[in-house]
Amino acid sequence: MDAENNLIGKVIVIITVLVVAGAIFWGIRTQDSGSKNVNVEVTDEDTYLGNKDAKVTLVEYSDFQCPACKAFEDIVKQLRESYSAEDLKIVYRHFPLRSIHPNADLAAQAAEAAGEEGKFWEMKDELFKNQAEWSKEKDPRGLFGAYAKAIGLDVAEFDEDLLPEDDAKERVEKDYQSGVALGINSTPTFILNGVIIKNPQTVDEFKALIDAELNK
Repeated sequence: MDAENNLIGKVIVIITVLVVAGAIFWGIRTQDSGSKNVNVEVTDEDTYLGNKDAKVTLVEYSDFQCPACKAFEDIVKQLRESYSAEDLKIVYRHFPLRSIHPNADLAAQAAEAAGEEGKFWEMKDELFKNQAEWSKEKDPRGLFGAYAKAIGLDVAEFDEDLLPEDDAKERVEKDYQSGVALGINSTPTFILNGVIIKNPQTVDEFKALIDAELNK
């Protein structure tokens, strides 16, 4: 009887270990491959391309001084060219990683200042294209002014909109805090129809996800 009880006990222990190990394994797989649903509200105050009521909304939290964000620029541009305004809306939100990118905040404000004159996206392109140049500067304001001139802005007005007390700084902070509230801690972070995309790498991966949303 004792031998039988010992055998049963060993079987129970083995089953328990297997169940726990399986739970841990699948938990890790879910964490690594799954996506996270978030409540992200896009309003008219957001900066976006595409129609307001587009079928799919892609929100990007980005940092102008982040090399990875620059690397993803080509993918975002290909997506803009691949879908109609009725199908895809692309929203840009600022998430400057202030502890490691000291010029990211001011760059974001420069984009917003350019947006005051209707040239947000043009300044966005300039900032990413010249990232290596202005990132190493102690004060990149002069370079930002040169970029503003290159895209046809009124430089005096741009400089005024770049002042600390202007709305540009407030808009950047609003974007940043919205990202913090969503649990975002790295850039770029992409949210597709309310779902944070886990580790996207190629334009085809993005397209597969977008197409799946369009076919729902």
